[in-house]
Amino acid sequence: MRYIAIKMLIYGLACWLLIEWLMPLETISDTEGVEVFIGFVVLCFLLYFFRPPFWLSVFVKSIYILWALNQWFYHASLFTAPTRIWQETSDHAAILFTTRLMELSNSLRSFLFFGLLWLVAYVSYRWMVVRKRLFFFYVLTVIYVTVLDTFTLFRGNGAIVRLVAFGFFFLSLLHIERLREQSPAIGGIRRWWGACLSFVGLAVLVGYFSPKLPPQWPDPVSFVKSYAAAPEEKQIDPAALKVKTVGYGQNDSRLGGPFIADDTVVFTAEDERRHYWRVETKDIYTGKGWTSFQSEQMRTLENDMDIDYSWWSPALKKKQITASIHMKKTYFHLVYPLGLKKVKAQEDVVYRMETATEKIYTTDRSVYTLPLTSYDLVYEYPTFSIDALKAAPPVGDKELLERYTQLPENLPKRVRDLAKQITNGKQTQYEQVKAVEQYFHANGYTYETTDVAVPGKKDDYVDQFLFETKRGYCDNFSTSMVVMLRSLGIPARWVKGYTSGRLMEEKDGKNIYEITNNDAHSWVEVYFSGIGWVPFEPTQGFVNPYVFTASSPDSETAPLPEQRTPEQSRVPLERVREQSPSLPSQDSGILDRFLAAWSWKRIAIALAAFFAFVWTAYKTRRKWWPYVTILRFQYKRKRGDNLFAAAYLSLLRHLDDYGLKRKPHQTLRQYAAYVDDWFKTKEMTRLTMLYEKSIYLPKNNPIDWDEVRELWENLIKKTVS
Repeated sequence: MRYIAIKMLIYGLACWLLIEWLMPLETISDTEGVEVFIGFVVLCFLLYFFRPPFWLSVFVKSIYILWALNQWFYHASLFTAPTRIWQETSDHAAILFTTRLMELSNSLRSFLFFGLLWLVAYVSYRWMVVRKRLFFFYVLTVIYVTVLDTFTLFRGNGAIVRLVAFGFFFLSLLHIERLREQSPAIGGIRRWWGACLSFVGLAVLVGYFSPKLPPQWPDPVSFVKSYAAAPEEKQIDPAALKVKTVGYGQNDSRLGGPFIADDTVVFTAEDERRHYWRVETKDIYTGKGWTSFQSEQMRTLENDMDIDYSWWSPALKKKQITASIHMKKTYFHLVYPLGLKKVKAQEDVVYRMETATEKIYTTDRSVYTLPLTSYDLVYEYPTFSIDALKAAPPVGDKELLERYTQLPENLPKRVRDLAKQITNGKQTQYEQVKAVEQYFHANGYTYETTDVAVPGKKDDYVDQFLFETKRGYCDNFSTSMVVMLRSLGIPARWVKGYTSGRLMEEKDGKNIYEITNNDAHSWVEVYFSGIGWVPFEPTQGFVNPYVFTASSPDSETAPLPEQRTPEQSRVPLERVREQSPSLPSQDSGILDRFLAAWSWKRIAIALAAFFAFVWTAYKTRRKWWPYVTILRFQYKRKRGDNLFAAAYLSLLRHLDDYGLKRKPHQTLRQYAAYVDDWFKTKEMTRLTMLYEKSIYLPKNNPIDWDEVRELWENLIKKTVS
């Protein structure tokens, strides 16, 4: 059994070392759901340990991959996932052999990443478990962690401690195992264990408790950037180089932290009015940031054709305006105002709106991304009547309420209490929304971009801003307003894009605006029955660019009927799909809620149950382990001496665990006679003679496994007790 314990330890440490490569991905990239990828690595090493038939191992891994992709993207029958993957692979075949990999769909990139993990897990298994070589992979892991700790927001303190403690132990374990393979009679294993654990433990304790000097060398990131910068740029504060640069980004799952200004021009616009330039909306608040409602539905919009998309009620007063956009940076999406009605470009382009986020991608006829340098817009600019907003009845659409009032179960209670306190005495939804919007302007909240906190593992992003720091930028203010409104049952969503930018000049009756990365912004949209989505601006120092009138125009004197929301008129991209996904917003956070629900008590119970299962399996091993060994060799595809030799060595391990210990200086024949005398047979002696012939005279004495398998199985079964 000692052999099994050491084997399990080697497999576990090899799996852990590969997991260390996955843990930083959520911090340094747009990757989400890293726990699922970690689970796949664990599954791979479990299958390597138990060694099922090759076809069964491939089948189990494939089912896991299809399940994960279906949970993340398809939300359909598991049996349709292979067809979807094949279709996406065919559609993106041209991109797979180019450098445009970021244009692949998220589902296809996830599928390819699973394939890469499968390959890396197998290479790690062969390198560390079979060949028992670790040094090269261990050094790469250390370099990987230290580089990420130096040049990214990832903090590798814990990873370095684990690499020192477990890594040195793993190196020593593989070294002693290689020595034992070269000389099976080597002893002193217990003394080695004691010495190894003592030295590793002493090194960790000394490193932990010894005094730490402050950094003696300058920050390498700042040094490298300052060395490469132009002379006029070298006066920048080095501390500022440690933070991210402002601008539009796709991953909002972990908000917070400082940023530095960036004057890079993103686009210029010829327009009549000021307004927000939208890119996308996000509607699932996780406690750390925002993710999107998981839906594959896309709406196809033709070039220079009216967009049949309901932004507001027909009764709302609107003015139709044209604008021209000239992009200075390459993006595969549009920037557009709320109320978009038409887009016209010179290229043969098709616009595809992701209905879950209202993000509009630009593609060609073959659904490949096509960046535009310029395009013209036609949109409707609204005038919101305060009287109509006050008269709006409560929202009655259950699906819309369920989606846009979603909040995590572990949202701190004091956030909900504060929202109720702010809106106490406010009768209408509009009055409640305005009370929350204005709360930030009179209660000590300040706009800050450098000294901005990042929530810890147990911190809620909104709770930290509302009650602890009270300083931040647009993401802090807008997210806090959305969360407080949702806690009151008011449907609201988080929108990101750009402000109207800086007015540069007037030309032919149009204003020329310049929009830079500094103008990247997030704000709030609230849904009002009979009106639609209305923008609000809670961020300190910013002004809502839309017009709110104090009296109702004639067109709004009559009661406004309940209007269909954009979500109710969605059209999927591919009508031939078997099923259109339509899941509530909570379903996209199943894994997050599952992990959040595991309190320390539940973790302790689960660990206790796991160790109880392992202990029971260990105590009853003599009842099931022999049959597992027989089953494993029964499905072996190889034939010949190697299989027989492996089976014979496995038999020796079973006999040793059964209690028939082989003495250090006892030959195999002497040991076989001892076993036969114990079981009153001659089978062990016969098997030993065949084993010696297969080892010393392999060419003259080929062994037919089928002929000796019965003898071998009889002896294995005798160890069952």
